[in-house]
Amino acid sequence: MKETLSMKNKIALLICFFCFFSEREIQAELPQKTTDLLIVGGTESGWAAAIQAARLGVKSVTLVLDGTWLGGQYTEQALACVDENKGPGKVGWGVDWHPMKRSFHRSGLFKELMDRIEAFNTEKYGSPMPGRPFHGPSTFRPAEAEAIFREMLQPYIESGQVRLITGHYPVKADLKQNESRQQLTGLWFAPVGSETPDLHITARLTIDASDWGDVIQVSGADFEVGADPRSRYNEPSAPVNTDDYPANEMNPITWAMIVEEADKDTPIPKPERYDDRNFVRTSKLSLAEMKHLKWDRPARLGSILHWPDAGKASPRQLSIFTVRRIVDGYTSQDHKTSILLNYMLGQDYPLERLPKHVVDALEATEPGASTKNIVRMNRRQRQIIFDDAKRHSLCLFYHLQNFVHEHAPDKTNSFRHFQLSKEFGTADQLPPKPYIRESLRLKAMYMMREQDGRNMDGPTKKFARERFARVMYPDGLFAWQFHYDFHRTGRAYLKSEGNSGPWIDFEKPGRNTKLVSDRSVFPLRSLVPVDMDGLLGAQKNVGYSSIVSAAIRLHDQCVTLGQAAGATAAVSLQQNIAPRDIPYNRERLEQVRHALCGAADEGVAVLIWPYRDLAPSHPAFVAINRLAARGIIPMDIRKIDFQPDAPATTEWRHKTRQLAYQTVQVANLPIFPEEGLSRGEYCQRLWDSLKALPIRPYSRVNREDADGDGIPDIDDPSLFTPGEPIQWKKKIASKDQDGLLDKATSKKARRINFAGKKTAPLTDFEADHGHVYDAKRGYGWRRDLSQNHRQRNKVPETYRDTFVFTRDHDTWECEVPNGTWLVTVCVGDSGHEQIGQWVTVEGKQIVKDAATIDGFFLEQSANVTVTDQRLTIEIGKPDSGTNTCLNWVTFEPAPQKK
Repeated sequence: MKETLSMKNKIALLICFFCFFSEREIQAELPQKTTDLLIVGGTESGWAAAIQAARLGVKSVTLVLDGTWLGGQYTEQALACVDENKGPGKVGWGVDWHPMKRSFHRSGLFKELMDRIEAFNTEKYGSPMPGRPFHGPSTFRPAEAEAIFREMLQPYIESGQVRLITGHYPVKADLKQNESRQQLTGLWFAPVGSETPDLHITARLTIDASDWGDVIQVSGADFEVGADPRSRYNEPSAPVNTDDYPANEMNPITWAMIVEEADKDTPIPKPERYDDRNFVRTSKLSLAEMKHLKWDRPARLGSILHWPDAGKASPRQLSIFTVRRIVDGYTSQDHKTSILLNYMLGQDYPLERLPKHVVDALEATEPGASTKNIVRMNRRQRQIIFDDAKRHSLCLFYHLQNFVHEHAPDKTNSFRHFQLSKEFGTADQLPPKPYIRESLRLKAMYMMREQDGRNMDGPTKKFARERFARVMYPDGLFAWQFHYDFHRTGRAYLKSEGNSGPWIDFEKPGRNTKLVSDRSVFPLRSLVPVDMDGLLGAQKNVGYSSIVSAAIRLHDQCVTLGQAAGATAAVSLQQNIAPRDIPYNRERLEQVRHALCGAADEGVAVLIWPYRDLAPSHPAFVAINRLAARGIIPMDIRKIDFQPDAPATTEWRHKTRQLAYQTVQVANLPIFPEEGLSRGEYCQRLWDSLKALPIRPYSRVNREDADGDGIPDIDDPSLFTPGEPIQWKKKIASKDQDGLLDKATSKKARRINFAGKKTAPLTDFEADHGHVYDAKRGYGWRRDLSQNHRQRNKVPETYRDTFVFTRDHDTWECEVPNGTWLVTVCVGDSGHEQIGQWVTVEGKQIVKDAATIDGFFLEQSANVTVTDQRLTIEIGKPDSGTNTCLNWVTFEPAPQKK
């Protein structure tokens, strides 16, 4: 027995000896490169990180990508309509009326990029947005955008500061053990299509901006995939039980297609396994036949875009022609229209419960491969999924060219006259990669949670809240806001055929809540691995929960994520400080912020604090952002407009100066003339006076719990704020916000309480139950609102606890003598936040787009003249999409002027 063991040991030693020297030999033969900063991934994040680091003076930056295109979802993923911010009142997803508003002004590298894209579009197409798409985002051809990405990076390549390596991916990592954790020191790369490395790069710091977190995976850094159970991060929208959320369930991929108008009908061949029942939302099947199909999951079809046998197609049915049109035939030089087909009509490809032919192909590579999350698959296994996602998209295009064409009343709006764009240079004329909504989630120093970005005192609803987030992270680097947007992650099959038959996608419970974050910032800690040095995350490989990942994945966000990672890397390298130490080092944190917003040598400054009305062109943009991020500007949860050109009041200046003293180590701030300054001008003067002063360092109680509040730093969003991480004080209602009847109200005034029939009558009020105007009663509505009453039982006074509401526009009238009347109205909701409330009295608008939080109201008075013997009050506005809640009204003859 001893001899046998001895022989095994000898064999094992020989194998180790052989492997050691073979590896040394291979490593010696590989091309060796050394760089300060290594960036993996040619995504928009990787591109932005390279430019930012180069601008900040990092001498050697190496960017390695597994394809040949720069730009990620803009270009090789073909998402050629930009989800972004354009500022208040602008077209695009930032438009004011949209429930998912993100009304920030463009800033940073994203603005520079979009300015160039739109300048190119204007020169070539005569318009910055040549597609005129339905929702109004900027559009472009992916190949033309890629040329702009390359053009912006090219000066740094030509100078030798940035080295670009294409067609490679990491297969192995070099690690060394530090005192408490490992450090990534280099990567081995193989050419795409091979698993054998032919390139070795050592680096002081590496950024993972790849599609699937390649560096994080080969380095062994900790990460998460799939749905988070509620027990992990205590998120209110997370599933309590994840049994129905398998490991491979996540935001779906989509193989986008760019199709362009042709000179004649150009039908594509029928794809393999085509089944019209995959596209029941636009199927030739009758409604009765669609309802007859029995799916094995609760798959609601939603809006069925079925063309009727007769009549005209509705705008919604034809919206696929307009919602993602990237070049309009009216503006293009050749008068040809190009359209992005991205997700509509069932084009998304869920990653759970894969079809049988895909399962069989994956299982042939490795037992259990079909149940793995796509992140954990190897490149060969992912390609099996990619090939089927491509096939599925081509099936949709075939469906549009045939069945939809056949049943469309208007044949001029037909995809039979469209062909796949040749701009990608691929054999199948499809983009090189799918659109990737979700990657792995780096286990970072802090994992962003849903409850951080939402003030949880309001109702569960989908409208954007015009207020700052519950937690404004102390290490915030840039502003963001969006809804937690999961596309349909579930896949349902016909009960009769199982996974060998057709399928449709469907929304799983809790995976598309349509909830919107409040106006938030992104923390530096979420770029830094919790357990590894020498590495930063970027693109979609950063520290957030699955729910938050669904809200931080858009064009502008990914560019700015890369820019933030590049700035963090530059400060880390130049100051010889580990990125994980920067959030605790106030001086170094300010250097990162300076790199993003303040280093004016090159580029546009980044919006750090999520003010709505600040554009980078404003002279005080940098000063306001830097002061706000330091906590020097007095904050109110709802004051999302800074109003830089408004007067700087004495009280506001005093509060600002007091806050400034808390951040610097001086006895007295420099004095400057303050009278007559605007708020923006005052911030400029204040920032100029203190930015060079020594900053007060953070006081760290202990290494694992910086503020000593018993919450470990890894779970503490506010590192230096002891206790609950809520930074907003409970507001005290002023006299015109308490909803209470003024004691000085004349006893002669008529008082109307708007309440339901079941509400007990009040001695001092007449009750309006929402009925249509009745001459005998003498007041009422132009239409029946008797079902539009609520009582919250939140406050003791019934007259302010009840209200009538409208989401449209409604009119109330009361018979009164002609003359001048003093009218007071009260709007609000004792239980819920309400936004966008409108009231006019006799044509005079006294409440305009008003927001009230739960338990707060707005009381407004006005003198109005009645000439038709009816006092007329209008509430709400058509198609506003928000509630106007009218609690009570008082009116009496206006006092005569003496």
